[in-house]
Amino acid sequence: MHAEALWRMNSYDAVPYPSYPYPQTHPDRLATIATLFGMQSPDVRTARVLEIGSAAGMNLLPMAEQLPDATFVGIDYSSRQVEEGQRAIDEIGLENAELRHVNILDVDESLGEFDYILCHGVYSWAPRDVQDKILEICQQNLAPLGVAYVSYNTHPGWRMRGMIRDMMVYRAQEFANPTDRVRQARALLEFLAASTPKEDPYGILLNRELEMLLGKEDAYLYHDHLEEVNDPVYFYQFAERAAAQGLQYVGEADFRVMSIRNFSREVQAMLHSVASDEIQMEQYMDFVRNRTFRQTLLCHQDVVLERQIKAERLLDLHISSTAKPVGEVDVRSTEKSKFSSAETTLETTEPIVKAAMLQMSEIYPVAISFADLLGVARSRITDAPVLVDTGSASADTAKLAEPMLRCFETAHVQLSVLPSPYTTKIKEKPCTTALARYQAGQGNRVTNLRHQLTNLDDLSRHVLPLLDGTRDRAQMIDDLVELVQDGSLQVSQDGAPVSDEAVIRQALAGPLDQFLSSAAANCLLLS
Repeated sequence: MHAEALWRMNSYDAVPYPSYPYPQTHPDRLATIATLFGMQSPDVRTARVLEIGSAAGMNLLPMAEQLPDATFVGIDYSSRQVEEGQRAIDEIGLENAELRHVNILDVDESLGEFDYILCHGVYSWAPRDVQDKILEICQQNLAPLGVAYVSYNTHPGWRMRGMIRDMMVYRAQEFANPTDRVRQARALLEFLAASTPKEDPYGILLNRELEMLLGKEDAYLYHDHLEEVNDPVYFYQFAERAAAQGLQYVGEADFRVMSIRNFSREVQAMLHSVASDEIQMEQYMDFVRNRTFRQTLLCHQDVVLERQIKAERLLDLHISSTAKPVGEVDVRSTEKSKFSSAETTLETTEPIVKAAMLQMSEIYPVAISFADLLGVARSRITDAPVLVDTGSASADTAKLAEPMLRCFETAHVQLSVLPSPYTTKIKEKPCTTALARYQAGQGNRVTNLRHQLTNLDDLSRHVLPLLDGTRDRAQMIDDLVELVQDGSLQVSQDGAPVSDEAVIRQALAGPLDQFLSSAAANCLLLS
């Protein structure tokens, strides 16, 4: 059967793909990267956003709720998933979002113009005519200063992954039922993992991939590896296809992978010697990394980009950091201080950088504007009142901005156009999003205000729907007691259910306080 016919049949109705938030697709992320390269991209707060392949909308709808003055349109060819997402829209009363049952091949200019276009997890799994259509939409429906996001599988890394896919497809081809196909593919993976020598080069590479795949859910295996079409490309090929549609490469949603400074000096020298332009540099970096996946940002060819990033562009951004100080930090000295994050450790002797990192560690996860951070860092060093100086020529601005840009390259800090929409302070009547309350009623995963998934335990699933801004702590305890009394929630003591109301209230008080603290830490509370 022709690939386009298979595309139109749409296996996503038979096996829905889980609909998740993807932080790297958020318009705020796209606008941040564009700002660093000198683009005056559209205001995210009032933007028009299109998602191609929106599934049930759980990437698009959290954005729509967070940005009520923006407009969001999602298109998907799975009527089943569109209907599921529309139920969520109706339930939470979103007025600035809509999902449409549309074939990508049928999209034309009548769909309208959009400031940001998102296409995650579609390109590589579509036949070539659909791939070309995706890029055509990114050109014809993109605003003059708009930014498009397209993710796709890449070589050389997908050579190994593609080999495993071929093995699974070979085994699954005898079975028509999706459940049987996945089960047989898993059985083959387990057989290979147990049978392949782990000490030789083939075994090392194969087992690394097998271990990753064995932990994936069925829908991932079915769509990412067993679909009829999975067409990875080299980056330079994708760039050529984009250029043919009148688009140019802006950068990657993950800024870290763009930085040549994250390689050793020897590798940097080699890359500079062989690459004559931005596209070649990115391609050679893929060769070095054995890269498997890209999240590429595109804009119109006539947009002027400034590849030499000026540190003062951070003045228009907000900044936060997960890094925590290691030991005591003297912000007035030039002694070396360390700040550690999950992956790496930052060392600095610069007082204003130490003061800034210390300030961000104290207010994390809330972001602070760079101008405010500069003022607070100065005051921590001098004990003087906080003075905000936004002048790009300021010596202190340069001392702080350049290191912070380098920290962004190494993921020690996060940058954003928008201020944080969440708070770490627990209000008298705390409130979370309507979508999170809706999701808590559907399962144990909700989307937080950082556009990430957060797992809930059983108590949290019952408490979260109460965070609608109308209840204080005492009223929440009252509602939880009612849930215990009607059997929806159970309170046990020494393994036996508790029926005494006073004991129930006392038993709920501590867990409720713990939940509220956790909700604040996990960016679930609206500011």
